[in-house]
Amino acid sequence: MDQKWNTIYQHSITPALERLRKVQGVLLGFHSVIDGIKRVRPGEIETILNADLGLKQSVQEKIDAVPIEIFSPADMLAGLLVSIKSGRSYRMVIRNEDTFRWILENFGYDQLKLGGTSGCMANSLAPLDLQKILVYTNPLAQQLLELFSDNNNLHVVTQINGNIQLEHPHQAWQHKGIEAIHWGFEFAQGTTIQLDKITLIAPRASRFYPCWNPVNNKLLLSPLFKKGALRFIDQFSHFIVAGYQLLLPNYPDGTTCIDYILSTLSYLNKLKVAHPPLKLHFECDTIPADEIRCGIRKHVLPQMDSMGLNEVELDYFIKDMRSQKINQLDQENQVEYYLSGLIELANESGLERIHFHNFDY
Repeated sequence: MDQKWNTIYQHSITPALERLRKVQGVLLGFHSVIDGIKRVRPGEIETILNADLGLKQSVQEKIDAVPIEIFSPADMLAGLLVSIKSGRSYRMVIRNEDTFRWILENFGYDQLKLGGTSGCMANSLAPLDLQKILVYTNPLAQQLLELFSDNNNLHVVTQINGNIQLEHPHQAWQHKGIEAIHWGFEFAQGTTIQLDKITLIAPRASRFYPCWNPVNNKLLLSPLFKKGALRFIDQFSHFIVAGYQLLLPNYPDGTTCIDYILSTLSYLNKLKVAHPPLKLHFECDTIPADEIRCGIRKHVLPQMDSMGLNEVELDYFIKDMRSQKINQLDQENQVEYYLSGLIELANESGLERIHFHNFDY
């Protein structure tokens, strides 16, 4: 078996790495953030729940109908418990600063790491010897930029003496402070939570992500990045797009997620006009809000060459395409269900390629 695997590796992975080194350059936007990694400790969660019976009751009620966003501690804990129960990675956006403070005070974090789709990809791609990687970071804060790796092919857009330049993140920070944090509550296979008579056991290891990022919740792109990427676009052949999960369906000022989706697409179109060979890939994330997913299907996917998503994200799109109600997300589906859904999504979107990131199939 080992010999067979080594043969497959030599004929697939090695040539792929060689092709990567020939890639002209990769743009990554629009989602880099600090991740606060927190190891799930069952006793810690049970103590918090048992100390506040009102909170516990609210959590128990929400487990069967988890809200799509976090407005209260009960919303966050219900999302965490459903993630543990299903062994799946869920992401929920925190919309209330008091709840953000509550999570910070009651759980804190064990470690700070680079997070966000764009940030994680930057640090993952950098060691593969790509010629140039330009990653979107907003704000240009020291605590965020110092989490990028030391590889000299990593760049962000900065301005020095009035001149727009590409610099390594470590040399580009403009101020200090943590303005956004995405928690990653890590749990191991077999993690067990006792909720009165209910026992929740994680079937596999995964993470739950409650995200606080008000500075980017409209995806109003940094003017500096927009100017820099456009100026240097001929040095890049691929753009991996992400971050729409940060949006709200509707905003107090009367604008909607569609306004900001269209704004980012307008900018991407300018890049394509300036450099027609540019390939666009959309990397999906957990997006529970119907309006945002609808906007992605209608506006984003038709502009992309490819996309990547996991089984939770695909399940959302399948139910949307089939006009089915989205109920509990921890249900199990057969591989045939996902395969037929991928075909439907490919036919509807016109995407040339879909990468399916899945567990256990």
